[in-house]
Amino acid sequence: MADHLIAHCEIPTTDLNKSKEFYQKVLGWDFRPFGHDYLLFNNHKGTMVGLRRVDEIVQGDSTIFHVNIPDIESILNRAKENGGAVKRTRTVIPAMGWYALFNDPDGNTIGLYQKS
Repeated sequence: MADHLIAHCEIPTTDLNKSKEFYQKVLGWDFRPFGHDYLLFNNHKGTMVGLRRVDEIVQGDSTIFHVNIPDIESILNRAKENGGAVKRTRTVIPAMGWYALFNDPDGNTIGLYQKS
């Protein structure tokens, strides 16, 4: 289990262009459009960061990290068995793989990523 590394982090923002410019200037991340209201930085070494446009930043909808795992369903089952709750079931990401979300017992959202 210790081999499961963070593969993707998602940051909500009310202004995609402002956030894109901020992270480019501060960290050198070059974001590209990826779907509707979403920008993606991919270093092609296993780390991706997404900027997700939202109308407002609300408590409980903060930065989400996604853990790189081989089997989403087994982790979702373990989360449920240990007091967590499935927030989004296994969902396809075209040409990349799948993702899912669960809440821990405190309500924090954790993402899962499985390569295709």
